Amino acid sequence: MSVPKAAVREVAKVFHFEFWLRYYFIQEAEDGLRLVLSPEQEMQMRRSFPEMWELVERLQEEPLSPQLSQQAVGEYLQLYVEGKKFAPNTVPNVLDSKDFEVEMYLFDTWVELHEDQLMEKIYGFDWWMHVYEKWREGEGAKHMEQSLKNQVKQHSSTTVH
Repeated sequence: MSVPKAAVREVAKVFHFEFWLRYYFIQEAEDGLRLVLSPEQEMQMRRSFPEMWELVERLQEEPLSPQLSQQAVGEYLQLYVEGKKFAPNTVPNVLDSKDFEVEMYLFDTWVELHEDQLMEKIYGFDWWMHVYEKWREGEGAKHMEQSLKNQVKQHSSTTVH
């Protein structure tokens, strides 16, 4: 099933943003890991990403866990993307799509390849996305993307539906 590229990009952006938050703003607390922002960081984030602020607040409510992250992102997508930016059922179709699977794998690969640089200081989310997109335009990333698409296609053609 083919999904709109714009929908894949929009859904992936939410996942990338949530990952970026966890990458830089996790602190250990008595009750576990928490997303903690300084007042200046909160103000900057509210100004730069007003559309994502509710996601930030949701992630700050309780100790972080894979379940909380998944639930917060899912709720955000249902409230602000599903049926609003794209037709109903687009988000579930994106999440089940091979294009989304490839996108998430490429993003994870980019983070791994650039971890030393990303840990030098707190880089803004816009900077992350700019550098990531530049990397995606490179020959190595394009080759990797094509290889992943071929693997996913090959795997899905051997799977009985």
